[in-house]
Amino acid sequence: MASAGRVLMLAEFFAWWVSQMRALVQGLIGPGQASDALIIAIDRLGHAGAPGGALLLRRSGQEQCLRTLDEPERSAVPPGLPMLLRLPPGCLLVRELTLPLAAARDLRSVLRFEMDRLTPFDADELFWGVSAQSEDRTQDRLRLRLAIAPRAPVTALLDWLAGQKLAPGWIEHAQGRIPLDAGAPRPRRQSALAALCAALALACLAVPFIRQQIALNQAAALVAERAPAAHVAQLLRAQLEEAASGRAAIAAARHQGDALQILAALTQALPDDTWLADLSLKSGSLTMDGQSTDAAKLIARLAAVPGLQDPSFTAPVTRTNDGKADLFSLRVGVKE
Repeated sequence: MASAGRVLMLAEFFAWWVSQMRALVQGLIGPGQASDALIIAIDRLGHAGAPGGALLLRRSGQEQCLRTLDEPERSAVPPGLPMLLRLPPGCLLVRELTLPLAAARDLRSVLRFEMDRLTPFDADELFWGVSAQSEDRTQDRLRLRLAIAPRAPVTALLDWLAGQKLAPGWIEHAQGRIPLDAGAPRPRRQSALAALCAALALACLAVPFIRQQIALNQAAALVAERAPAAHVAQLLRAQLEEAASGRAAIAAARHQGDALQILAALTQALPDDTWLADLSLKSGSLTMDGQSTDAAKLIARLAAVPGLQDPSFTAPVTRTNDGKADLFSLRVGVKE
């Protein structure tokens, strides 16, 4: 009997642990498309009173109504489930977008900066999310789906729901999810566990640096003990290195040519519709980044400049967002 009691206790503990870990993971990365969840389904926004809608429970892809929003709470909602907000038709706008492939490196920053051009609103006036991203590397394009909801009416709805002890973390729509700034707070146990995991990760990262600093301190103490005997040798070594570096600098300058002459020739060669954002001359190689109305013609122009040789693009030529100019990166050899 005692053995059976211990087995039952372990089973209950394991079930509790699984539910807590599921809630923690869902709180950190958000709900999946078909995950179990509590859904606040709004069928109308109440401009003068409470909104109309119902609280739904989704289990294994099936939804059942727990109660309507105007009914009093009859029982506690199931714990450990993410809470989603489903807005009525007309409150959500979904738009297909095509952007340069380079925008994928920092997509949220690009969309935030371009939001007033892509929509009638600024980014701060919206709740928004991105789904269904696809890359077309042959055309250097990124295709995605942008979903937006005006912030003002949704914020008013969230305030009303907070008074009903309902705090959704995402807006759910047919194509995906939109994260809400005022998401459901994590249980204190989950927050403590997340903080503990973060502290352990930081400790693991810090230990190698601490060991390295201890080794450096020991090496510095050893050098300090031997410093008087090595002082003269260090002075001689420094003088030799200074002389060698001076000769190397002179040789490098001769090798890469007269910078003023190269700059004057480059100014004459580049057309008026071309401007540079970066220019460097190093080890007999001239590199430049910039914009031009027709970047392809720059190769022939630079090849005709005396003192320059073998011009070539170091990266694919792309168009600017307004389509009026080419973005290019070039490398040109400098003749000795």
